[in-house]
Amino acid sequence: MQRLKRIVETDMSRRAFWAAVALVVLAKVVLSRFQMIYVWVGGAPVDDEMMFRAAQSITAGQWLGPYDWLTLSKHMFFAVWLSLCNALHLPYLAAGQLLACGAALASALAFAPALRRNKSRFLVFLLLAMSPAVSAVFTLRVYRDNIFPALCMLFFAGLCGYALRCREPFKKGLPWLCLSGVGLALAWLTREDGAWLLPFAAAGSLILAITALRDKGSGVQKLRRCAALAVPFGFLAAGVLAFSAANYAWYGVFAVSDFSSGSFAAAIGAMTRVAPGQWQPLVSVPADVRAKLYAEVPELAPLEYWLEEDEDLQNSFRNEALGDYQSGSFYWALRKAAWYEGVYDSAPGARAYWQAVADRINALCDSGFLASQGGRRTGTAPPIRAEYVGPVLAEGFKSLGYSLTFRGCEPYDAQNMSLLLPEDQALWEGYLGERANAAAQAGTALPYYSPLQKAVYLFLELVRAVYAALVPLLFTAALFVWGRQGMALLRQKKQRALPQGKALLWALLGGLLGMALLRCFMIAFMEVASFNIGTYAMYLSTVHPLLLLFSAGAVLTAWRKNQ
Repeated sequence: MQRLKRIVETDMSRRAFWAAVALVVLAKVVLSRFQMIYVWVGGAPVDDEMMFRAAQSITAGQWLGPYDWLTLSKHMFFAVWLSLCNALHLPYLAAGQLLACGAALASALAFAPALRRNKSRFLVFLLLAMSPAVSAVFTLRVYRDNIFPALCMLFFAGLCGYALRCREPFKKGLPWLCLSGVGLALAWLTREDGAWLLPFAAAGSLILAITALRDKGSGVQKLRRCAALAVPFGFLAAGVLAFSAANYAWYGVFAVSDFSSGSFAAAIGAMTRVAPGQWQPLVSVPADVRAKLYAEVPELAPLEYWLEEDEDLQNSFRNEALGDYQSGSFYWALRKAAWYEGVYDSAPGARAYWQAVADRINALCDSGFLASQGGRRTGTAPPIRAEYVGPVLAEGFKSLGYSLTFRGCEPYDAQNMSLLLPEDQALWEGYLGERANAAAQAGTALPYYSPLQKAVYLFLELVRAVYAALVPLLFTAALFVWGRQGMALLRQKKQRALPQGKALLWALLGGLLGMALLRCFMIAFMEVASFNIGTYAMYLSTVHPLLLLFSAGAVLTAWRKNQ
């Protein structure tokens, strides 16, 4: 027992820390070489295939490629990432592991002021780097959620790193603000919902500004520290401006995407504003609303044939169980129908078209000619309704449990093999530097994996089983410790004996927990009101590292050896 106590209490040296980190990174890269990408040509035209084509165009010096209904439909940094990996001859999966390990290391080092021991920092790094979500089956798709969680964690790590050093010399904190800005900008440019990071950025900046103004020092020093908090937002602005400028140079539209903002989002918002005869869950623009719009909006009349009669659109986007287009697919059908009518011959033309649609529908609603449900809105997300509250709460808590137990994070796909022709396989594998799971087991349609691959997958499955069993316990302990610390801080505040920095650390941990919950319930709303595909780990992939960092941070920072 004494020997075990000495092992726990003895810290590791700085050299041992970095050696251990290097071994973990090497192991992660080696393990990734046994995994295989999943490619379904023709099955993901608005997701994986679109990103892959855009990356090839960037490599060819043609930015995102010829303009059509898909070109600016999503935030496209992932395509830039793929082209960068190709240029550097980095295998796609290995590059994702390196980025994830970098984010894990940044998160561990960010908490260094509160984790005095190298062993504690390494445990945080190890917990994040070995997370089953980092090697999960959904990361084997050629899609942006392979890197999005790591980019988000760079943002969180940077802001936490600065906050825990805000009273140290300014030069020690500035690199962390820059890291936060890089993570914020790249995460924003990777997914349309990157704005979900802003609550943490805004709240953190406000708390740090108040802290700076209340601390000792000259007025100039205080103002400099407050002004420095604009650095992450400066990086975000620079990234958005650079991407928008590139899109303007190639397509004539100054925007990151013409889907999530601008005239198309305004048109969708106007359509969902029109009141249906009878509300139906999952359907934000039902058939009776579309019929009114075809009759009253000349710009939409030519789309009626495509949306209501064309077999291709019906088979691709219509939900037969609902008998209509559900919210998460209607806007894709709408864009494709408009493409058939020549709307997407140019980006400025498409922008003008959708603005005219939005203006006409809003005018009809404002005048009372069309019954409306609410005021003007812009956005592709369905309107929030009271009927969704109960299902969203249920799905949100289910998503939290799903994430804590790492469901959907298997390291390989045992059922589905890639669907692609030999020429497509050579193209995808050659560009990405990875093998596709395109070989079948004899006499079956199941993917074939070698005995060595199966051994690696068994190891990764054992890791997942350990996480699934222990992380819920760690999270429960963290909630208890964090809650108890909060009560202690309240008592100390009343006694005016609040320890310097303790409240800030407690608020940071609470912020990480709050962001994990926010993501769970955001995705829950989209599932209930739009997706209807069941709880999917890929959309929750940013929740796993936040829960792990909160859990490890709350428990380890409370240990007296770290204080």
